[in-house]
Amino acid sequence: MLALVTGGGGRLGNVLVRRLLERGQQVRVLEPGSLPESLTGLDIDFLSGSVLDAADVARAVDGVDVVYHLAAKIDLSPKKDPMMYSINVDGTRKVVDACLAGNLRLVHTSSHHALVREPLDQPLTEDKPLALDEKCEYHRSKAIGETIVLDACGRGLDAVIVNPGSMIGPHDYEPSIIGAVLIDMYFGRVPVLLELLSDYVDVRDVADGMIAASERGRRGERYFLTGDVIPVMQMVSLYGELTGAKVPTRALPLWVGWALLPLSLLGSTITKKQPFLTADMLRASVSNEVVSHDKAYRELGYTIRTLRESLTDAVAWYRERGWLGA
Repeated sequence: MLALVTGGGGRLGNVLVRRLLERGQQVRVLEPGSLPESLTGLDIDFLSGSVLDAADVARAVDGVDVVYHLAAKIDLSPKKDPMMYSINVDGTRKVVDACLAGNLRLVHTSSHHALVREPLDQPLTEDKPLALDEKCEYHRSKAIGETIVLDACGRGLDAVIVNPGSMIGPHDYEPSIIGAVLIDMYFGRVPVLLELLSDYVDVRDVADGMIAASERGRRGERYFLTGDVIPVMQMVSLYGELTGAKVPTRALPLWVGWALLPLSLLGSTITKKQPFLTADMLRASVSNEVVSHDKAYRELGYTIRTLRESLTDAVAWYRERGWLGA
């Protein structure tokens, strides 16, 4: 079986590629530019191309059995890169059209924040409406991407949607936003935290859930591939235990972050660097008390590791990369 992975060099993509190869599947990857470090040494068919180019997508899907669409751009900065909307929406449309034309199975990767979260004291589940009016443009673009997939399902597309949570674990090459914060925290560059909740999930469990969705997911259905919701101080305390780093011992209310937002933006203007806080960062930091993955558990056999195991392996990865010093 030949699987196409768009965005296969990314945070989740490279792990999915590895899990597919471990299962004996042949893998083709569509990525712009040259072979990324995250895929170096892997036995894959690498195609340099863009999901925004219909010809590149047509070439990529030729002869494949299943398509995993992960290509996306995350941008939580005040001034958005226009490519974010193009990739997340127009790129999804081109992949969907190619899968329709080729009668291919599609696993589309969205986000748990592509759905309306309010009220936050109620569980977030797959049956919530799409957040098409979400103020965070990234989350809104992912919601719009889902509408494209679901509309095509009504026209015969064989597709399933997966919605990962906040991912941790190894093979974080860039590193990711979460990885960068943890590394900064190790060196004392994160003196203060905000009271946040997040459903941390191991990236390897998400990848396994995506493969299960390709095999057992019901057409036109959405599955949350999320983890347990954990207060930030619980995660930080465990991180301090595993690394021996001196980590913050308290978190400030979220409203403090909103109060500091003008200072963050002003500082960014003066220094010409990215702000340490943005409105979209704060919006993305709000979570329901429960983010349910029961549906994936029942229908896909989805399981998750403990936070300790995921964070232990993440720390080992940071050390292997030399990101936590000698």
